[in-house]
Amino acid sequence: METRDVLRGVAATGLSLGLLSGAAQAEETMRLEWVIQGQFAGPIVAQDKGYYKEAGVDMKLLPAGPDIKPGVTVAQGTDSFGIGHPNQVIAARSNGVPLVMVLQFGQKSATTYVARKESGIKRVEDMPGRSVGLWFGGDEHEFLAMLGAAGVKQGDVKIISQGYDIVGWLNGDYEVMQVTLYNELLQVLGQGYKRQDLVFLDPADYGVALVSGGIFTTEKMIEQKPGEVQAMVDATMRGWKEALDDPRAAAEIVLKYNSELELDQQVGQIKAMGGLICAGPTLEGKFGQSVMADWQTSQEVLLGAKLIEQGIDLKEGFTNRFWEAAPAAYKTVSCGGE
Repeated sequence: METRDVLRGVAATGLSLGLLSGAAQAEETMRLEWVIQGQFAGPIVAQDKGYYKEAGVDMKLLPAGPDIKPGVTVAQGTDSFGIGHPNQVIAARSNGVPLVMVLQFGQKSATTYVARKESGIKRVEDMPGRSVGLWFGGDEHEFLAMLGAAGVKQGDVKIISQGYDIVGWLNGDYEVMQVTLYNELLQVLGQGYKRQDLVFLDPADYGVALVSGGIFTTEKMIEQKPGEVQAMVDATMRGWKEALDDPRAAAEIVLKYNSELELDQQVGQIKAMGGLICAGPTLEGKFGQSVMADWQTSQEVLLGAKLIEQGIDLKEGFTNRFWEAAPAAYKTVSCGGE
């Protein structure tokens, strides 16, 4: 992957739909959060190796994009499952949409915020009078919460809507850039920057990290098709376990369905996803488990940003029921680092 703009073109051409070539019509669908890439290696490996069917469900993986949101397609009943984050489920439930997280593979925030060391920025408290590039549409809330936690007024910071690439930051249009750990950060390092050349503003340091990467469905799906939900959870966990055991082999599988990608970049992306997965309960042999404290943090950020009027009953926003019933062998994954 070069940039999200390239990937948007891939999605537009339908190239990633090759994932289903030759397969029977699926009974259930999973809407990915973006196009076919290493970010979704777990489901892709599970699909490629037939683990969904083996577990008892015919599954079809579908790409998302700027105008296709899993939370919307699942809420509308267009898709059975979607990939997203606790804050999205909380926001949906606060508006009466009964989404439920059934598998939490990511255990930390997928984003961080980088500046060149030479900028003189060392922490969020240094941001007054400085500039930051953020993605809007909900992705900006984490950094805004960081400003609040640091006692910095938003009006004292120049906030710029950045594109789906790193060009603006490279050109000096803004000093701090929002990046995902598995995509834009790898692009920055690919430009010759080393980690010691950069300053990282980590949302976890300010207590506002929005844990990312889970699979949700609807209350109706859980009630009417619990067997299919369990099969999805089992097979997805199995796929992620294999992907992290051998990122290169998993990347080769991903490239079978999106030839626009580059092997080494996808290996790096899968390893970076391992960094998101190998935290929290995963380190205790509980890969896939949802943690109440993470949901409480997400809800506090949403309330603080006035994105929801009142909190939801978080116990209804997620369930570990299917994770608990999954094979124990899939709950321990390789965490060897990058």
